[in-house]
Amino acid sequence: MLHELVVRDGITAVAVAGYSLGGNLALKLAGEVGDSFPAFKAVCAVSPTMDLAVCVKALERRSNIAYEFNFVRRLKARMRRKAALFPHEYSLEELGRVWTVRQFDEAFTAPHHGFRDASDYYYRASALRVIDRIRVPALILTAADDPFVPVDPFRDPTVASNPFVKVVVTPHGGHCAFIEKRTDEYDGYWAEREVVRFMTSHVVAGHGEQGDALATTNTESAKG
Repeated sequence: MLHELVVRDGITAVAVAGYSLGGNLALKLAGEVGDSFPAFKAVCAVSPTMDLAVCVKALERRSNIAYEFNFVRRLKARMRRKAALFPHEYSLEELGRVWTVRQFDEAFTAPHHGFRDASDYYYRASALRVIDRIRVPALILTAADDPFVPVDPFRDPTVASNPFVKVVVTPHGGHCAFIEKRTDEYDGYWAEREVVRFMTSHVVAGHGEQGDALATTNTESAKG
């Protein structure tokens, strides 16, 4: 997709932002690209699940049963829609036995995306595995009270030792819920404001006078 933006659309500066699982994907993209794509200028991740195994384990806590129930309900609904559209590609035989995200990943995510099992998916799809290779300015926003994205992975040496990565851990904010008091000039959406500020400082400021185009891609957090 990035290559197409540059070659077909003439975009010369690209920044990527993602939330939750989308934040993990954004950081993983940056790590895999490294410095091989000059048009890629910055990446931002809000409450990223960059160590999937740790996050799934946290999600399985009894205190998070409401969150997991909601996630599984939505994942099942999505699989039913896919099966209705492509009945020969998706079987719903195991859907009735799925009650957790891990069970869903074992039964559907892993086999349909080329992973051996859920554990293989969690390892290979986690941004933490490649975050040391990020070579563009990266901003990570997360909260100490996030119910299922623990802060420990953000203190990993591979994160702390990368000078391109800036991590901001706020005391509160839950999962992707960084909201402040609203004013006439400010809507109160703190994370979104900080993402725009970061991208502006690293992308727009260096290209605006030349009239170069800017593409900002927001990576959705929902599973495929």
